[in-house]
Amino acid sequence: MSAAGDRPVGSRPALGPLVSVPTRRPSATPPARDVEGVDCSGERRRVAAAGTTGSLLLLFLSEDCDGCRPFWPVLGDPEALGLAQGDGVLAVTRPIPHEDPAALSVLVPGDAARTLVVLSRTAWSDYRVQGPPFFVLVDHGHVVSEGVAWSVGYVAEHVRRARRRSGARDAGSVGRPKGSGADEVGDVQGGHG
Repeated sequence: MSAAGDRPVGSRPALGPLVSVPTRRPSATPPARDVEGVDCSGERRRVAAAGTTGSLLLLFLSEDCDGCRPFWPVLGDPEALGLAQGDGVLAVTRPIPHEDPAALSVLVPGDAARTLVVLSRTAWSDYRVQGPPFFVLVDHGHVVSEGVAWSVGYVAEHVRRARRRSGARDAGSVGRPKGSGADEVGDVQGGHG
């Protein structure tokens, strides 16, 4: 008997009652949520992530985050992030007063800050992001990969793997909301918030 005297030494405890296992599991690819906020010029923006017919990479970044610095220069280069030409990339930051739009504009090449950055309060909670840098890959309106953005190479590798699993769509239709004729990368559109 064991020290407690309840069973012989070396014997295994009896299994508990059977537990029913649900027959339906939640979707492995949860639906995406549109990103709403303002761009670096203060103009209201809505990015249609839920209605994309292709891929959109959301990078949750901050101006004062050391781990975020390598991502700012490659925002306009989807291929550096593992995406096909024509896929969408969007940097999502916290809203004012947590971020300074003028400082963000300096971090992003050219005038891309207007189309590639959205300061959003709701996107961080919608995607359950704890802190930057973090990435979420949306493919055809569903989240297919997400995680800490350890480096540009790390994110690119995860994006490539997720695209291979999903059958990598043709670059002519990716990153575009359903029924849209928009030509802007990421389809950043004016909207209501």
